[in-house]
Amino acid sequence: MYDRSTQILVVCVIFFILSWVSVGLRVYVKAALLKQVGWDDGAMLATLLLFTGYLICQLGSLAHGNGRRRETMTDATAQIGLMYWFFCELFYTLATSMLKIAIGLFFLRIANNRVHIFIIKSIMYISAVLGVTYFSIVLFQCHPISFWWDLSPDHHGRCLSASVMADTSYVVSALNSVADWVFGILPIFIVKDLQMHRHQKAVVAVILGFAAVGSSATIIRLPYVWTVKEYKGEFLWRTADVAIWTTVEVGIGITAGNLGTLRPLMQR
Repeated sequence: MYDRSTQILVVCVIFFILSWVSVGLRVYVKAALLKQVGWDDGAMLATLLLFTGYLICQLGSLAHGNGRRRETMTDATAQIGLMYWFFCELFYTLATSMLKIAIGLFFLRIANNRVHIFIIKSIMYISAVLGVTYFSIVLFQCHPISFWWDLSPDHHGRCLSASVMADTSYVVSALNSVADWVFGILPIFIVKDLQMHRHQKAVVAVILGFAAVGSSATIIRLPYVWTVKEYKGEFLWRTADVAIWTTVEVGIGITAGNLGTLRPLMQR
């Protein structure tokens, strides 16, 4: 198989639709039905916009060789594809951090236990610091920045070790997964303190717990992180699985993170 671009494209389209529909329904519920728009809704909208920026860059990369063998494209095409891939990584980093903040802000609206609030805020702060740090590392890993995607033999520059970047990606992915699972388990304890019937508590806990579903994609993505160790060569072909599971991770996270706000819609 010499072309996996169609697979990547299909995944992008699916999660573009799911993310926009789920956020649209969230806005309808919070603004039209409940008239209670909060900071968590703004953060989720920001996450959606960052994810859309990621998808646009993914489409740009697909149009210039992403998912295909190096021999099937010119140097100029591959260089543009690499440039789009680079910006995909930047948008992904910001989107995952903002997603944790959005989910955390939502949980803070219903949590009343000090321990729960401390855990939620800790994850939010760590996600923000981690996101800014990793964003900076990715952005400035090469000097000049454009050397990361520059294929001209006449241009010179230097980059951080590819192994260092891969190891950093492993750490960030692992921490993201842990945060997702904490957010997935925490609702069980949060709803215990809410005044409602046991059946309602179970339903609410399950709905809120869907926020952790994205961690499954993060875990699946981990074994493919090694493919980013070489900046050029067959990079666009080798990282097809990373492109797919990165899209799934954020797309599922956004979609699942909105389910907890749609309960009023389901009761109508």
